[in-house]
Amino acid sequence: MQHKNVPLIEAIKEHQQKSKASFHVPGHKNGLYFHESLHNDFRNVLPYDVTELEGLDDLHAPSGPIKDAQRKAAQLYGAEETFFLVGGTTVGNLAMVYALFEPRDVVFIQRNSHKSVFHAAQIAGVTPILLTPEYDAMSGLPMGINSEILQKAIALYPEAKGLILTYPNYFGVSIDVLPTIELAKQHDLLVLVDEAHAPHYCLGRPFPPSTLALGADAVVQSAHKMLPALTMSSFLHIGSTLSNDQQQCLKEALTMFQSSSPSYLLMASLDGARAYVDSLDDQILKRILAGVEELKQELATIDQIKVMNWDEERYHSDPLKVTIKSTTTLTGYELQKLFYEVGLFPEMADEKHVLLVLGLGISSIGKDALEKLKELLSPYQIVVEKNDRLSTRQENEISKLHVFPSKIRSLPKKAVPLSNANGLIAAETLIPYPPGVPLVLAGEKINQGLLMKIKQLKQAGARFQGHEEGFETVFVIDSEEKE
Repeated sequence: MQHKNVPLIEAIKEHQQKSKASFHVPGHKNGLYFHESLHNDFRNVLPYDVTELEGLDDLHAPSGPIKDAQRKAAQLYGAEETFFLVGGTTVGNLAMVYALFEPRDVVFIQRNSHKSVFHAAQIAGVTPILLTPEYDAMSGLPMGINSEILQKAIALYPEAKGLILTYPNYFGVSIDVLPTIELAKQHDLLVLVDEAHAPHYCLGRPFPPSTLALGADAVVQSAHKMLPALTMSSFLHIGSTLSNDQQQCLKEALTMFQSSSPSYLLMASLDGARAYVDSLDDQILKRILAGVEELKQELATIDQIKVMNWDEERYHSDPLKVTIKSTTTLTGYELQKLFYEVGLFPEMADEKHVLLVLGLGISSIGKDALEKLKELLSPYQIVVEKNDRLSTRQENEISKLHVFPSKIRSLPKKAVPLSNANGLIAAETLIPYPPGVPLVLAGEKINQGLLMKIKQLKQAGARFQGHEEGFETVFVIDSEEKE
């Protein structure tokens, strides 16, 4: 059933018609006062930036248009209940981990999870057991936790209470996680999923299935990543498997972690994004997907670029994510910079790849930009691609932190050269961004493999949050200092 009405947007518009003057926050007074550099551009938007007024409901105790808007989202996504998030998927991760686990609970966490998942584990005081995902042999990208790894982890930690997955990866690709979720449920594990890149999976084929439909207990999605919604707007969906007490704990956690002054602009954009997705029919989707294929064909005319194709028998892949790599010696970071020079801005790059994120609309490079890109790439000689196949299994498939992050703050620390850090315990988290996935976790023992990876990323041009380019030291726990 389609829901074309937008209850929160309609309520704000009704308020605008009734409002004669603003004697309430925010201070721009419906856009009457704003800096001239933005006033003209923001003039039509600022009246939507309101607060909890008569008829506009309250996100923390919804009973009117916000409740209706969330209910319509839940119906679209097949959720027991859906919550609007104004702090991004980060706040959803924080809330669901804090609410659904007790301190010291053993929780399995996918090793390549977003930093917010590890922050959530730290705040909740759980005992994280890190599960290394299966890696694609050709691209080297993490593809998800398979049931074999989870079975081993359960055998080692039968007291575990939950499993936190990331699905899909940043590039929109994943293994089939249904067997993993089914195994987790057989062992009474709560399954929480950071599904930030999949708010459009509710559309069905050719998009992969959402883990909510596969039996996950709680799923967070970044509406702003793939839908026409404002940055920081996300959904938190819960399934029917959560008890009433668990649902209440989650609502209380959201009140703790979400702003007490939630942005009505963000909430209205969530209402509109839901309605937009709900309005898409098969013909519109066909045009969107045809546009994706046209974009790939445009890229295929550039000899120095290869469009990645995923093994559809092995992986689920999102057609709105286009991953490319250079057929020359250029790294992904270097190729991305050439895109910048012609006015094209990809989502991210890593050592090998550049990721182009498409929305639910028609995307094209454009003839002029395409020709300029060809011209920039023409001096680069094509090289024979090495058929290097990586192992799909990694060392330390199941590991735990040597020191809990909550204890690190009280321990002595020192900065050491990266070259001398092998075997020491990290006192800080090293995060190449994007995608925001920690390479080294605070409390984790640094090994030679991690140091080699840091060196490779630095040489390729990666940026690490909190560190200047070319950094050479890392903070570790000073085990030599006397207590």
